[in-house]
Amino acid sequence: MNLVQSAFTDIIFDEAYYWYFAQNLSWGYFDHPPMVAFLVKIGISLFDGVLGVRFMAPLLYCANVLLLWLLIDSEKKHRYIWLFLAFVSSVGLLTAYGFMMVPDTSLVTFGLVFLWGYKRFLLKEDALSIVVTGIGMALVMYAKYNGVLIVGFAVLSNLALLKNGKFWLAILIGLLLFLPHLNWLYEMDFKPIRYHLFDRANSPWRLKNTLNYPLNVVAVAGLCFPLMYWALYALSSKDKFDKALKFICYGTLLFFLISSFDRKTQAQWVVLTAIPLIVFSLRYAYVHAKFRKWLMGISLASIVIITFLRFALIFPSISPIKYEAFGNKEWVAELKSHVGDLPVVFHNSYRDASMYAFYSGSTVFSSNDIIARQNQYDIDSSEFEVRNKKVAYISGSKPYKLDSVIRLVRPFRNHYMRGHIIDTFTSYRKMQLDIDKDLFNAQIPNEFKAVLLNPYEDSVDVSKLVFEGVSMDSYKAVIKTFPLLTTVPKNSNLSPLQTMELHFKIPDTVQLPESSYFRAGILEYGLHPGFQGEMIKIAE
Repeated sequence: MNLVQSAFTDIIFDEAYYWYFAQNLSWGYFDHPPMVAFLVKIGISLFDGVLGVRFMAPLLYCANVLLLWLLIDSEKKHRYIWLFLAFVSSVGLLTAYGFMMVPDTSLVTFGLVFLWGYKRFLLKEDALSIVVTGIGMALVMYAKYNGVLIVGFAVLSNLALLKNGKFWLAILIGLLLFLPHLNWLYEMDFKPIRYHLFDRANSPWRLKNTLNYPLNVVAVAGLCFPLMYWALYALSSKDKFDKALKFICYGTLLFFLISSFDRKTQAQWVVLTAIPLIVFSLRYAYVHAKFRKWLMGISLASIVIITFLRFALIFPSISPIKYEAFGNKEWVAELKSHVGDLPVVFHNSYRDASMYAFYSGSTVFSSNDIIARQNQYDIDSSEFEVRNKKVAYISGSKPYKLDSVIRLVRPFRNHYMRGHIIDTFTSYRKMQLDIDKDLFNAQIPNEFKAVLLNPYEDSVDVSKLVFEGVSMDSYKAVIKTFPLLTTVPKNSNLSPLQTMELHFKIPDTVQLPESSYFRAGILEYGLHPGFQGEMIKIAE
């Protein structure tokens, strides 16, 4: 059923983005470790289209069902197989991962692998337990960085593990297997980690974000959520493995509750809590008849709803919502009719770029600047495919600052897209500005020096570049952009892989606001500066 669903449900934007990852396999990507790209690559090597992207998801879901069954310690489970099947099939988010290929798809599976290995390790510290536990650690980290939570909370629940040499051997196995990704991060100067931990914009505490968080927690569990959380609370831990499951569930919930204080949370962030919730709910149901009856009834009702939603994903005409997968083939075909086989540059939209590439097969690039965020297109070679070539330049930003000859509406949320043709596309997103940070004390200085690096294979006329500074508040939100003046003689060509020292001055007419962070970048097509300079914290 999941294979059929995979083939006939249109792809979502995140999946198109991971399909883009898989076009060039690597040990890491800007947003995630490489597991999702590896799994997509296996699928697309066997099948074309959406089925190829998602082919591994139904197989991983089968593994989830088996591993959940193995984690349940109760002989009574054999008497209530139908309850197990109905209940597991009612957990909506896990069901969705049965046919959608996102990082959390494999995170759940490999989280279960780690837990199965750890459960066995607690009973028998033999070679198989050590190896599976170590491999499980590596696999959850290759799936998604927050896989560290399931390992970390398991260890916190049983600190005696830190005195166990065999558990340290499992950790060593995990680290050795994870070394290729750590090496990739080192070669990338830990840019993805620095972005996610330090450079990413936060927001002041908003009651709405914190109030929405419980809705995410409910969404993971589905309609059975009251019963599931009651079982987690009511059933006491009978051993160290139970204690680990409770630490993982409560710890993950607390971790992302704190995260909700400075950002909007998403339901999939807490998907790992579904594992202990399912295990405790079934064990409680086996010994409480009334609970078992309610769990079975609500599970069957959920399956009915999920079945309808499965059809709604395939047939938009019966869908109660405008889903993001609907209508993408149409806008891609319309845009393709305007631009033909030209490469397409999307302004600040890795999602649109990836979706267009998936359905059209065309060369794409997402040109990102400070009003959006960095992504895979900032660190891969896609810019080199479009520089100095004739391209179609497409933007959904408002206001659209360039003359537009291409206009279309993307059905999802009636999003307008505009664009025009550029005969020779000039782009400098990979140039680097190394700014002297010593002068950034208490405020942005009126003058400072920087070293400009040209990473391209052709020379760049620095005199034609337009630089801008960006002041940001304590949450790294843009307050103001302003010009940066530099005196460079005409035809000042910067040769490939060479550097040039520049002296910048902020015009006297610019009133600088009180700022917490500063960044400098190169302005392209009169839009916004890029990410050429690192974010600098203004010393207090």
